[in-house]
Amino acid sequence: MPRFLRLKWRALALAGATLVLGAQAAPPDLSPVHASALLTRVADHALLLGIASAGSTLVAVGEHGVILRSADQGRTWQQVASPTSVLLTAVYFVDAVHGWAVGHEGVVLATQDAGQTWSLQHSADPAGKHKGSPLMGVWFRNTQMGLAVGAYGYVVRTDDGGKTWVDMDASFPDPDGWHLNAVASSATQPDTVFVVGEKGQIFRSDDAGHVWQKLNSPTDASLFAVAEPAPHELYVAGLGGSLYRSVDEGATWTTLVTGTSNGLLGVAGRSDGRIVVVGNDGTVLSSRDHGDHFTLAILPGRDHLTAVQPRSGHGWIAVGQDGPHTLSTQP
Repeated sequence: MPRFLRLKWRALALAGATLVLGAQAAPPDLSPVHASALLTRVADHALLLGIASAGSTLVAVGEHGVILRSADQGRTWQQVASPTSVLLTAVYFVDAVHGWAVGHEGVVLATQDAGQTWSLQHSADPAGKHKGSPLMGVWFRNTQMGLAVGAYGYVVRTDDGGKTWVDMDASFPDPDGWHLNAVASSATQPDTVFVVGEKGQIFRSDDAGHVWQKLNSPTDASLFAVAEPAPHELYVAGLGGSLYRSVDEGATWTTLVTGTSNGLLGVAGRSDGRIVVVGNDGTVLSSRDHGDHFTLAILPGRDHLTAVQPRSGHGWIAVGQDGPHTLSTQP
């Protein structure tokens, strides 16, 4: 099995899952990168891998380039036009209107109107080292400076809002080319950025992604999620129910008891100590005390969950198999 299949796809265990969207046939002169996503009435049941807030709007992305928006905190969803039909893996908004989504084939999409319209900014060079490589995570410091990370140590950076992207292979300390699965910034230091990936790899930059160091990791299990929702509460999660917290920006780690061996794929929290973690087989972990104790629940349908986002005010929305899921947990 090619190594790139050991990304989120393997953790999701979706090899036998039935996808609700048929693959859109691209015109002969267009690759899936440049073929627009199929607009369909069942897009809200698509496999979704990423979700983010654009002010009061929720935006989710997934299979075949699907992009969904919700203006009512997840009660209803509308599909919007997407300029690509490749799998989209993650989405990030730096403010209420400026956002980016990334996906397979090194695709980067951008929006300047809270996800209503999108443009293609980047795709992997078909003749280059990273041809076909997926990007798995995206983060922006402001509307100009951002990073995207992905398979085989693929890291690209922009300092002009995405007009140009520069490959960072030479400066990122990942000589073995481990898959990089997620990126997030510190809650206290906006220039401090964390990347997690295959084999428990954890990296940190203290200058918004220019210079990186590899951190000591508490695990050799692949990590798929990283978040610091509150000051000095950094969480990483991954295979086998692995969940760890650091109160010193990744210098040391505490193992958190999850009560599950299911892969954990998404972490989100609020500044008051409420944390939700989601993963395979409908796994939902919730904590009210900064991760000291978790309550484990399993969704009735056992749909795989890939990411989670707080709703405005209260509640949580997860995405994954069969689209968005409103979680009943209210930590």
